[in-house]
Amino acid sequence: MVDGDKGALIDALRDAAGDSLRLAATYDEDGYEVFYSRPDAAERAETYADRVHDELILQGLGRGHLEDLFGAGDLECSIHRFDELTAFHFATGEFTGLFVSVDSEADLPLATFAETCTEFL
Repeated sequence: MVDGDKGALIDALRDAAGDSLRLAATYDEDGYEVFYSRPDAAERAETYADRVHDELILQGLGRGHLEDLFGAGDLECSIHRFDELTAFHFATGEFTGLFVSVDSEADLPLATFAETCTEFL
């Protein structure tokens, strides 16, 4: 899942997103591990985490289909932008991956932010 120090990943994400970083978590088939949660995002994470986890597993299972459909190589990341947050999903396998969310108004250079995340996978 995350290779190396999760603290170093959080430092790199905070360098990229600043105070907009909301949450970072890894997951596998059995559950998830939130290793960074901004205090005001913790309650939302607790409320929705199990349902989000189930959805991330389904997205990981569909990864091969999307790769075949687009014919553009390996799927590196999916992004979901909502009124209150933008969620990044890095599926590393059918049942494993990294989930990161930031405030929706965060102005991030997409390629740089995604590369920051994938460097730790």
